[in-house]
Amino acid sequence: MSEQQRSSPLFRQKLEILILSESDEVLSRAKHVISTHFFTFRQLNYQSLPQEALGDLLKAQLILLAQETDEPLVAFATRVDRVLDLFPRSRLVTVMSAASAKENLEGTQNVRVTPLSQSEFHSSLKFEYLCLYRCRFQFFEIQNSDFFPMTTMMLPAFVRLELNQRYLAVLFSNTVLSDEKFSRIEKASGLYIQIKDSEKYLQYINSYYDTSGKALKKRARALFLCVIYYSLRLNEILLFDFKTSKDDEVSAAYEGLKKVAEELFQIMRGEENLWDTFREAVSDEFTIFWRSPWIATYAALMSLKSGQGDPMTAFLAGLFADVGIYDLEEKIAHQYFLSDDKKIPEDSRSSFEKHPLLSLNRCLIKKLPLDEAVKSALVCTHERADEKGFPNQVPAAQLPVEAQLVQFAERIDQEVLTTMQKNGVGFRFLKEKLWEAESKNPGAFSSEFLSAIAESLI
Repeated sequence: MSEQQRSSPLFRQKLEILILSESDEVLSRAKHVISTHFFTFRQLNYQSLPQEALGDLLKAQLILLAQETDEPLVAFATRVDRVLDLFPRSRLVTVMSAASAKENLEGTQNVRVTPLSQSEFHSSLKFEYLCLYRCRFQFFEIQNSDFFPMTTMMLPAFVRLELNQRYLAVLFSNTVLSDEKFSRIEKASGLYIQIKDSEKYLQYINSYYDTSGKALKKRARALFLCVIYYSLRLNEILLFDFKTSKDDEVSAAYEGLKKVAEELFQIMRGEENLWDTFREAVSDEFTIFWRSPWIATYAALMSLKSGQGDPMTAFLAGLFADVGIYDLEEKIAHQYFLSDDKKIPEDSRSSFEKHPLLSLNRCLIKKLPLDEAVKSALVCTHERADEKGFPNQVPAAQLPVEAQLVQFAERIDQEVLTTMQKNGVGFRFLKEKLWEAESKNPGAFSSEFLSAIAESLI
């Protein structure tokens, strides 16, 4: 995706990133990401932090704190705890020294802290991912008409102030939405909910909407937002070397995701065409670097509509197949996510082709309870019917159909981000043209597979 296609920067008065380090290496890395996405930031020496009267510093969304080269873990933990106390609403990224053992210091177990190794911070996409996530992707936009007058609010809702891009709460949990307030909300330029309230939003939709027509699509969208919410929770567990979670927390997030997916599948089995519902659900600069929820959902939809493979296996394989991308060098990850054709230069291909195995290893190390079918499909999402794929050139007879569904879903998603944005073609037309192109040039997919999924793309 070209730079011209990316959204124009909005003026943001709010403080997004606070850097508490004077390390030239840390500052250079941080400012590279800051300049790329126009983050608002301030930089202070940790020692100069005031004890109180922090003013606008208190509103920093993300704080960057680095461990000194020879600083003991215990001393660094004390600094982390102090920052947590001083900034009760901020999230922290801590950069561990190269000498630190791979054990969590007290403080990094805190849900507000994400520790990064030197390699993760300097060489991978993970710091950029965290900055975009924490500073730019904490809200979903919904329709002003999603809520009804004289109903009890199950979650807060916000408007975004145009001058400084701050979010202001205008509806509150456990209150009745009056006719007067509803009239004012209808006139707002946009309404937003916090991503963490996705389940409550779904509960509201399920409580006050029926199961037909537009209401059915609204349920599907609400469920898809919950898919994104649970996927983000699992990314917190999967992506970061030093971040650990208890087994029951991993299982709870995983089972929550599967439960929401099963509810979504029930709607997908109906007659409604939901392709555009999912495609249009969220548009945000963070999602440029994270397409898995769309790819997974498209794969499951094709599975259900075509009768090919198991939709849950396709969904889970699509969701976790690219987590290994974040372990690659930053330039390779950028080439993969931002190029129009996702072609990786020859000198980077050997590294890139390892990412399906890196993805599986991440899931295993973090004890994600994947069954064998998901594991097999996950590592085959870049294999081909002509046996020229990677990483293992799997024989065509052994290629899981769910892996083919994920790969075709990825092609669809990439066309949405490139061809559709450039040419403004319709989504159905785009899918049909992609199918025709693959049919004329067989190799990645077999003729039998393409024939089987044809009707599911309509």
